[in-house]
Amino acid sequence: MDIHQLESAIENDDIEEAEKLLYEISSGQDQAAVPILIKHITQTQNKILRNALAMALRDIGNKEAVSPLIDLINDPKTLGSRGTLLYALEPFDCTGHLETIVHHFLTGNFEVQMTAHQLLESMDGKVPADALLKSLQKVKERLNEIERQQEMHSDVLDILFKLNVT
Repeated sequence: MDIHQLESAIENDDIEEAEKLLYEISSGQDQAAVPILIKHITQTQNKILRNALAMALRDIGNKEAVSPLIDLINDPKTLGSRGTLLYALEPFDCTGHLETIVHHFLTGNFEVQMTAHQLLESMDGKVPADALLKSLQKVKERLNEIERQQEMHSDVLDILFKLNVT
């Protein structure tokens, strides 16, 4: 597989050709392609291409992909399209990124929450104590807020039921 073909397809915004070449690269688990994939995943503004690059990095399984994927997940430009980026992390050990994953679990859309949940489930317990404590505190704070909101919503529901119908 000629990596120059992939770079040409990406630079010419030929997404269909790039996806075909990325499939070949990921099927062959071409480790030599990892630096090029990382370069382009961090530079592209195209969500479709970014997701295809993320999936190729996932399939290749090189742990060098973890840090750039985490950086992208935290980048405001990926807001609304982080689910695939989180999914790309599943084969890797992400215990060093516990706080980031918990943050996105608490703040993300349904897809992000579910994928972050899966990543949390796959962790083996070797998490730094301070990161674990901070994460526990954030989840507890969010639960307290949900309980407060639930009580207020229940009160409003009771008020609405008591209103007279005219």
